[in-house]
Amino acid sequence: MKKSLALIALLFMANTGQSQTRVIDSLIQILAKHSHDTNEIKALDHLGSEFMRKDMDRAMSYGYQQIALAKALGTDFGLSSAYAGFVAMHQNAGNIDSAQYYLNQLEAHAKRKTNDKKASVNYNNAAGLFYKTLGKYKEALPYLLEALRLIGPSGDRTNRAGQMLNVGNAYYSLGDFRTAADYHLKSLALFEEIKNKRGQSFCLNSLGSDFFELEQYATAEKYLLQSEKLKQELGDKRGILTSWMSLGSVYQQTNKTGLAMLYFNKALRQAKELKLTIEEARILFSMGTLLKMTKKTDEAKKTFSEALILARQAGDSVTVSRIKTYLVSLQNDLQKGNIEEQTLLENIEISLEKGALTNTAEGHYELAKWYASHKQFEKAFENLMKGQQLKDSLKGSEVVLQLKSLEEEYKSEKKEKEITLLKKDQELQALALSRQKVIITSIAIALISVIIIALLLINRYRVVNRAKRLIEIERVRNTISRDLHDDIGSTLSSINILSQVALVENGENAQSYLQRIGDQSARIMEDMSDIVWSINPHNDSMSQIIIRMREFSTEIFESKNIDYHFLDRVDSNLTMDADKRKNLFLIFKETINNAAKYSNASKIEINLHQHDHTVVMHIKDNGQGFEEQTVTTGNGLHNLRERAKEINGTVVLKSVVGKGTEMELRLPIA
Repeated sequence: MKKSLALIALLFMANTGQSQTRVIDSLIQILAKHSHDTNEIKALDHLGSEFMRKDMDRAMSYGYQQIALAKALGTDFGLSSAYAGFVAMHQNAGNIDSAQYYLNQLEAHAKRKTNDKKASVNYNNAAGLFYKTLGKYKEALPYLLEALRLIGPSGDRTNRAGQMLNVGNAYYSLGDFRTAADYHLKSLALFEEIKNKRGQSFCLNSLGSDFFELEQYATAEKYLLQSEKLKQELGDKRGILTSWMSLGSVYQQTNKTGLAMLYFNKALRQAKELKLTIEEARILFSMGTLLKMTKKTDEAKKTFSEALILARQAGDSVTVSRIKTYLVSLQNDLQKGNIEEQTLLENIEISLEKGALTNTAEGHYELAKWYASHKQFEKAFENLMKGQQLKDSLKGSEVVLQLKSLEEEYKSEKKEKEITLLKKDQELQALALSRQKVIITSIAIALISVIIIALLLINRYRVVNRAKRLIEIERVRNTISRDLHDDIGSTLSSINILSQVALVENGENAQSYLQRIGDQSARIMEDMSDIVWSINPHNDSMSQIIIRMREFSTEIFESKNIDYHFLDRVDSNLTMDADKRKNLFLIFKETINNAAKYSNASKIEINLHQHDHTVVMHIKDNGQGFEEQTVTTGNGLHNLRERAKEINGTVVLKSVVGKGTEMELRLPIA
């Protein structure tokens, strides 16, 4: 059985499907803030790694965004991980040229950043997996070992465990199952220690493959079923595909052909959904061997042919050679004997060159069958012996015993750790019992003290709150009194005088005075509406303030035929006290009135957003502008600054004659 694991992400983000969902939601919320900093790059990196396991298109989208943002910020931060991800994604999709391009980019980046160990680790790991996926196992191994060396024994444990798993997989592909299992068991132990379920699922799958190659099918099935269960919990579509491929091979070798085809079909559907060309080719190859075994020759030829096209597209030379070997074994046309013999010999040579010893043994067996069918029994026997010798060296009883020994050592070490932890727990319990009396006494004293202090604090809290409420009520009363006296009182006095004058006037003069009385009455009504609105607790939330702002701006601008755009990005649940709320609205109102009356603008933009602990209101028009030094106070510019100062805010006015006016208010909210 041959299988391939794609790039093992150096960051395993979550251990359960539920926590994965929470992590993804949190990362998407970070992106929604559009912070354009390294935090956004980290979020894109983590999302790309996560979606490599379930949605390749989305993973690539996050990767492109990550590279674009890093270049826009002029930083190398996050580039190496993005390039490494693209190497794996493009290779799995069969885009070998694109994968090679990003590997070259990653190599150049690592050479440029000589002091960045992470960039070197990413390059060596990506290069190792790239060559391994192409079937160049001898070339792959040195890169993977170098990445493990760079991480070192004291490096991040998640990274080290993942890299040991990659090295184990390379030894597996080279047919050194004993060394592969050694790395896989060490990796599994470390992943269990740090409670990383995703890493555990990969290791269990690899161990299943190790035991499969040694024809220990019951043990292989045990590990593979454990891996499948964990991957289902994690929602790992990419990972579970590998488990299904491996289980299909186990059931094929144990003559459960129906069950084997069921698992192969499930894996094939998943590979097509995720657009994994290499995996699709390898699954089709496995299905072809099953069809050949069950004497369905025509279906087998068709399936092998489909697999051959995809394997060539993906550049997987080892899988190509294996498929060609099986196609030759299905060929009964004696006129093509010389071509068939040459093809089988070439495929053995390719497998040997790439270090795929299991495939080499398989090739000798197929060549022996071919020689036997052509009555060349001496050559048939010679190749049969070569295949058997390779098989014995790879899967002999000594290797099986060593592998069993390693498994027992792993289980023994795991039990010893559990016993040590149990002893420590017992010691801690004994120590806890000896201190229990002291603790109970201390708790009783502390509890009584806490109750007394709590009562005192509650009483103090009530007194302080009562005082604060009285002060707030007094302040609101003073504010209302001042507003009624300053604004409404003076306006009512004006109305009184105007009405007396109108009584003694007649004709057009009386009509003019009545018009002014009407205008000032409307102003009183508007001011009273503002006062009542500002002291109503129902309007404390930012959503209510924005509703009133929108209503007011619509009423003013539509009557003037002014095009306006109102954008708000403020937390709708944010609340403000009556004073801040009133002054914020009045500053807005004054600015809108000035723009509508004096600017001659055709377009106005209103932007309300939140930055850290500050609400920022920005209003811009494309009107005629003004020089502030020449403007009379009647336009309310002085009032704007005074109202902002009253609520600890700041107002900045920028106006250029002929180009328009901008007003920005920054209001602290914490």
